[in-house]
Amino acid sequence: MTTTLTIRKETSGKAARPPVEERRARRRAGLALGVPPVAWIAFFLFVPYAYLLILSLWRVNPLSPYLPVVHDWNIDSYLRILQEPAYLKVLLRSLVNGLCATAAATVLGFPIAYFLAFKVTRRRMFWYMLVIVPLWVSYLVRAYAWKVILGDYGVVNGALRAIGLTDHPVHLLYSRFAVILTLSHVFTPFMILTSYAILERIPRSLVEASYDLGNGRLKTFAKVTLPLSWPGILAGAFFTLGLASGDFVAPSLVGGASDVMIAQQIYQEFGAVNNRPFAAALGFTLLCLVMVLVFMSSWLEKREQIEG
Repeated sequence: MTTTLTIRKETSGKAARPPVEERRARRRAGLALGVPPVAWIAFFLFVPYAYLLILSLWRVNPLSPYLPVVHDWNIDSYLRILQEPAYLKVLLRSLVNGLCATAAATVLGFPIAYFLAFKVTRRRMFWYMLVIVPLWVSYLVRAYAWKVILGDYGVVNGALRAIGLTDHPVHLLYSRFAVILTLSHVFTPFMILTSYAILERIPRSLVEASYDLGNGRLKTFAKVTLPLSWPGILAGAFFTLGLASGDFVAPSLVGGASDVMIAQQIYQEFGAVNNRPFAAALGFTLLCLVMVLVFMSSWLEKREQIEG
């Protein structure tokens, strides 16, 4: 009887296994589905980055306008970035502006995400769409809107004169304040979306258990909600920092001559100066800084998950 059951099990196991040809066909189908996206990413992402790195290791030829780049391998462009304080100052200014915009976006975005996740019970999709709608509007249009609002005869100065606080225009436009304000407005929705995604996944039973233990709302937020929402906050913060630090439109439209950021410097080196290797070195340096931020975000998120 035992031998018969064993034979039946082996027979049914063999019958359940797909034939070799079927497994190979599935593997080929999986490869066929995976090749197009991998090829797309390789061609439009890795190839430009590789060319950017190679171009940064060449040398500019100032004597020939028709052949501006000489294939002479060197690291002079990177040494120039490290040796000349002006370019380090531009990099530092870009990072500081990005940090300020990230802090403002976090202060503005996290409470809205908390409100959507914990306080809104009806028509949540409507409120969620209100967050997404600004992303449908062109970035250029939103930046120009702040140019109108902050102008000498714009909305803000008009309101200040109307209530009698000033008789002369307050120069808000073409300043570092205007750049940070515009960047904060543009990238706050990204902070809201990332924070909301993690807040929505927090089990409500943990919050209710904290209330049952006698903790108030503030202590529950500090001990339960905030620690569990750190991965979303960190992801949104590093995402916003990377985008804001390398932004070109906002400093070009509302920034002043003394508020040049790294993207503007790269544009100037490519266009007016025609020093393509140095511009590529600046761009690749910015890319490396953003990649460091991405890896830091991933590492901190994994650490929070392990400690949690």
